[in-house]
This record gives sequence, C-alpha cells and structure tokens, in this order.
Amino acid sequence: MNLKSVILVGLAAAGCWATAGAKGNITGTVLNKDSGEPMDYVNVQIFDKNGKPLQINAVTDEAGHFTLNGIPDGSYSVRITNVGSVNQERPVTVSGKDVDLGQVRLADDAKVLKEVVVEGIRSQMRFELDKKVFQVDNNIASAGASASELLESIPSVEVDQDGAVSLRGNSSVTVWINGKDSGLTADTQGSILEQIPAETIDKIEVITNPSAKYNPEGTAGIINIVLKKNTRAGYYGSAELGANSRGGGNASVNINFNSAKWDLFGSVGFRMRHNKGGSLMNRDFDNGEYVHSIGSSRNHGNNLFVRLGATYHLTDRDDFSLSGFGMFGHRWGHSETNYTSTMPGQWATDLQYSRNKGDMNGAHGEFGYVHRWSDDHKIEASVSFNHWGGPSHNYYSEEEHYAATETEPEPPSTTYRETSMPVNNNGWEAKIDYTNVFNQYLKLEAGFNGNYSRENTPTTTWRGTTQESAELVENLYNRFIYNNNISALYFTLGGRAGIFSYSAGLRAEAWQINTRSLEFGQSESDVTPYKKNKFSLFPSVYMSLSLPHDNELQLNYTRRIRRPWGGQLNSFRDISDPTSISYGNPQLEPQYSNSFELNYLKSWTNHMISVSAYMRQASNITNRVSFMDGDIMYSTWANVSSQINSGVEIVAKNSLFRRVLDLTTTVNLYQNHISAWDLTMRAPSGQNVTMGRGAQNSFAWDARMMANVRLPWGLSLQVTGRYNSEHKEATGSRAAGWSVDAGLRKAFGNWSISLNARDIFDSRKWKSTIYGNGYSQYSENWRGGRTFRITVKYTFGNMKSKRSSDMESEPIEDGSGYGNMEGMGE
Repeated sequence: MNLKSVILVGLAAAGCWATAGAKGNITGTVLNKDSGEPMDYVNVQIFDKNGKPLQINAVTDEAGHFTLNGIPDGSYSVRITNVGSVNQERPVTVSGKDVDLGQVRLADDAKVLKEVVVEGIRSQMRFELDKKVFQVDNNIASAGASASELLESIPSVEVDQDGAVSLRGNSSVTVWINGKDSGLTADTQGSILEQIPAETIDKIEVITNPSAKYNPEGTAGIINIVLKKNTRAGYYGSAELGANSRGGGNASVNINFNSAKWDLFGSVGFRMRHNKGGSLMNRDFDNGEYVHSIGSSRNHGNNLFVRLGATYHLTDRDDFSLSGFGMFGHRWGHSETNYTSTMPGQWATDLQYSRNKGDMNGAHGEFGYVHRWSDDHKIEASVSFNHWGGPSHNYYSEEEHYAATETEPEPPSTTYRETSMPVNNNGWEAKIDYTNVFNQYLKLEAGFNGNYSRENTPTTTWRGTTQESAELVENLYNRFIYNNNISALYFTLGGRAGIFSYSAGLRAEAWQINTRSLEFGQSESDVTPYKKNKFSLFPSVYMSLSLPHDNELQLNYTRRIRRPWGGQLNSFRDISDPTSISYGNPQLEPQYSNSFELNYLKSWTNHMISVSAYMRQASNITNRVSFMDGDIMYSTWANVSSQINSGVEIVAKNSLFRRVLDLTTTVNLYQNHISAWDLTMRAPSGQNVTMGRGAQNSFAWDARMMANVRLPWGLSLQVTGRYNSEHKEATGSRAAGWSVDAGLRKAFGNWSISLNARDIFDSRKWKSTIYGNGYSQYSENWRGGRTFRITVKYTFGNMKSKRSSDMESEPIEDGSGYGNMEGMGE
C-alpha cells in the first residue's frame, strides 16, 4: 500500500473513530507516601503510546481525588507530577468503561537518592508536533561549559571557530533565549553565547520547521535556549566550581524560592577563559603567482553573568512577572601572521602583529502578564528591552619587505594602524499570545509580535609609522546606523480527532529596514537613508497520523525568510587584512525558503527511531563573493543563486543492558543542488568584474553518536563523537571534520564531581576552499584544542511535597545526558 493510500485510510479511520469510538473516565487518589495524607493541586496528565499529550488533564482536589473525563478507547500513560515529589507514570488501557487507578503514593524528592520508590526516567529528548526538545540540565557536557560548547552536543547543530551556529549544515538559523531573540544578532551571537554558563540552561529546543506562531527568521529553523527556572515549593539551589587545563575556570550559584504567591529565582556566574588558535591561507593563481599566510593567536576573557526574576500570583488566574539577565565581559588577545607573496608590485613578505581588547556588556529585561480563564484558555502579554555593546579596539603593526632590485635591496617598510569600533545595539520586543482550547478537536492560537532594533556603530582608524605618530584617517571613518522594525500578526488552528492531529496557521509580517553609512564629520541629517519596506505572508501546515503498533507519521510545511543583517549591509571597507578588503552590500534582498518535512516515528520498549525526510527550496541565496581588482582581493555579499536541499535525518535511541548503556545516534544525509549563477559587479577601480559558477550537485552527510554508560560506584560516563563530510557551497566547499569529547561524573549525596575532556584528539579544525576568476583559495582555522576540565557541584534545598496550583510540573529525573526519549515504553 502506498503512502497516499495509508493516509487516506488513516483519515477515514479517524473520522469513524471520532464519531463512533467508545470513551471512559480515569480516576484515582494521590497520597503522600510517608504521611498518608491526601495531596491537593497535583497535576495529572495523559499521554498516548507515542508520548504525545492529550488535551485532557486534571488537578487533584483537597481529598487527593482526580478524574480524567472522556478518554477514547486505547492504551495510554497517566503521568502524576508534583514539584518536590518523585513523580510517577502508570500504564492504563481504556476499553469502553471507567478505570480506577486506586491510590498513588508520591515520595518526597529529598529521599529519592536513598529510597527509589518509582523508577522514573526523565524525558531527556522528546518529539513534539513542531520541535525536538533536549533536556540538558543533567548533561555531563554542561559542567563548566559555555552555551556555545553545550550546543555542540545537540544533534544536527554545529558551532564554528567564530561561534556561528548552523543547523543541518545551514548557517541561516535563528538562536533565541527563552523564546526571544534577546539581542542575539549575527554580529553579537558568538560573543554572547560564549558568556552564558551552560549551568544556567535547562533545555534546548530545535525547531526545524517552525509554525506561523514563531518568527520566520532563519531558513534552517530556530534553536531556543531555555534558561532554568525551578518551581519547586520551598527553596532549591546549586553551586558549581570548576577549572580547566588552559588556566580557565568558572564559578556559579543558582537559587530558587517559591511559595503560594511568589516564584523567585536568581543566579550569578563567573567565567575565565584562555585559548589559543591559528590560521592558514593559500591563495594560488592560475599563472603560478600566490599569496600565502600562516598565523597564531592567543585569546583571553573574563565575564560575569547575572539573572534575576520574580513571578507574583495575584490570583489563581492572574500572574505578573519581572525578569532579566545581564552580562559584563572583558576580552583581550594578540595574534601574529606571516604573509608571503609573489604578486608583482606587492611586498614579498609582510609580518603583521595585532592586539585586541574590548568589552561586551549587555542586559535583557522583561515584564509579563498572564490571565487564565481556565487551564485551556489564557492570554499572555510581555514587553522586553535589550542592550548589547561596549568598546572594541584593535592594534596592528606591520613590517613589509619588498623584493630586492637589481641595484640594491629595498628597505623594510613599517606601518601602524589602530581601529576603534564601539558596538551599540538596542532593541524592543512586544508580544501578545492568546490560546483557547475549545475541545480536543479545536485549538485556537493568535497574537501579535513586534521587534524594533537599532544599531549605531562608529569605526575610527588611525595610521602612522609608529603608535606615537599615528593620526586620524578621515576617509577611513565610518558610522553605520541600522534600524530594523518588524511587526507581525498570526493565528493557528489545531486539534486532534482520533488518530489524526493537525495545525495550520498564517503569519503576516511588515518590516522596514533603514540604513545610513556616515563619513567623517557627517550627521544623520546629512545622509539620505537607504530604505526598504517589505510585506510578506508565512503559512504553515502540520499533520500527524498515529498508526497502530506505535507508528506515527508527521507531515509539515512552512515558509521562512533570512533577512540581511547589519554587517552585510554596511558599505564601509574593512582593511584589517592586508591581502583582502571586505565590505557590505546595501542592495541585498531577503532570502526566502519553502520547507517540507515528512517524519516517521516508531517506538519499542527500549528503542526508538525517527526518520525525517525534508526538502528546502530557497531563492536569493546570500553568499560571500570575492574578486581580484589589480593585486588586491575584494570580498562582499551578494544574492547569487537558488538552492534545493533535500535529505533524510535519522535519530535512533537504544537503551541496552537494562539501561546501563544508552546510545543516541543521529545521521543526516542530504543532497544539495545549487543552480548556475553569474554576477557582474563594479570594482573599486571602475571596471566591471564578472563572476559565476555552473550548476553544482553534491552529496554530504554527518553523523553523531552519544553514549551514556552507568558504571558501578555511582559513576556515569558520556562519550560523544562527530563527523561531517565535505560540503559544497555556491562559491566553494567546506572540508570534512571530526571530533570526540568525553565526560565522567561521580555523584555522592548532594555533591557531584565531573571530569570532561573536550576535543580529545585535537582535531577540531575548519577547512574551506573558494574559487574565483583565475585563482583558488584554501583556508584553515582552529581555536581551543584539547582541553580537560574538572567541575564540582553541590545542590541544596528544602523542597515541600505540597505546592500551589500555580506552579508548573517538572519531568521525572535521572542522571544521564539527553539520551532518554519520551515515547519509549517501559
């Protein structure tokens, strides 16, 4: 039977089931294991065999009783969760009559290490209709790490040496913090993620095909970093202290306090980092001439990360919240690069020594309000402000040697250059989200989302033969002002009818880009702004079919966009590299994509497999292009081509030897087609330069395996290996790469100690090749290298078994990484 027939049969079965299926009620009573007293305000949820929640839930009353009404015939799992208690799950089968679970006794969480009442397995990796969720708070790799390093442990996610994030081999990905961009732009993303302690992160959501509810920015999807906010009754916290083999270290403290009226949390973390890196570049021309370079660098940094937040439960229906986080970071470093050249009229060797220092300070503040008419009917509103910026200074000294003439050798030429570029980014975001679950067949979501950002970054350059003689160079001054205002309305309709689930939505966005590039002595009123006003619609469709024997099919479609960011639009010329001058292109157009995914899920008792077939068609691909003008290479951005990317992503989870060994394996196989393109640009000399390449078809793949092993004596071992094959791009290719990380944890009481080894074989390098008219260029970059880290953690608290109805439930915990997957049977 083909797929179309299966879907049609499934839809017909869904209709029959929805009209004729029998239903029953599930009842029970929740008691405290030690005291035997009834427990009120305990959450009771029901999940199907694939781990998906039904739109039916209950809360226990004063006598501890609960009732789940109108449950269709079938096999389910009832999850009973209470913050401060060891949560439980009970399998249940409904067959046309009511089911009584009897008494369910919950043990206090404080005793879970001494008395295992329920073998609860925390869902460290779970699939939802539109996203994959990775619970990372217990991941061994998070001990003493940064957010950037933790992201590298997530399947299909890559982070390069500059901190740029990519998903499924595509760098057009949006990164959020707590569901908001929080000021993370392509310019600031790397430095901000490097300052966030992994200890503060609760989970990471990977949304490869986001619905119309979400911002459509990023053709590859969205990665949402969710910071910790414990809601255990009473108080709870942890402290962490670590050091690494490169002289770096970290220290952090987190604390939460919750009562019937207040939820309070706070954390402070300090990170000190030191690393070394290097680079190699070989630019070879068809006529035998070349420009080569090799360099080394050392970089250092200190930063302080602070989070504070409070939620006040005014009534059972109304919550007010105020939260924020701030970073205060300082960095410094130096590098040395040797250039050699055989280009006519150019130096034969150039030794460049550079120093850099700067600050990255910022803050994000948010005020929110929630009103609930019921558990399934609510409205949420929030407004947030973020600021990121700080001074940035770079100092360059060069010693150029020219080839000797027939009469006498050329004396060396020395130059000194200094640049100052203080970053100044500000942004506002406003959100209103309305949700109403009318019944299991119909759920409505609608809302407004506004993002309004402004960048104002001046660049000043001084030049001379020495630092003392350096003078301001007026024609190298630039002040770039970039305003990006986006307003959006959206709605989605979804629901479930028997074995069929659906969600469809539409998002309408209007945005205005306004840029100015000012020269020395100019004010904003002196320069006519470059403006673009755009409007576009972004539809999304999701369908899911639950088939017999724990099989599930999901089909979805979304339309997305990648807007040019500030640095890509700034026409100012950067001369920091003596062999290449780079600048932006204010004429860049947005890149649009249409994305389709078909997902298949199958689960067994100790195994699970997910197969996702996807196709992404993108137009107006934005790529960096390079060309020669005389003996100087120029590099800029352009819309060069269209692209079709299709592939299969396989995620397998296997629990072996009675869950002593958990294996999570991800394999991504994809075919990339880049259409032929040609482009004519006007060079600085006034000549027209034509560039282009023929159509390209390439196959690439990447694989990642994480093994979590429970060893004797309370030890846990985690080993992660990665491999990425060669990847073709519009202007060249990226070479294959691999790495291996490992971690060991020992827990004893409230204490734990972790030992991590990052990049064990010192293999993390980024290698690429680009092709131009009459030349090719091969580059290597590396940073960090093999690093060992030791971290000690202490947890404390006074959690209560009873809580208010306002508090959120927590999943069941274990001590592994994100290896356990919701939907796997017991």
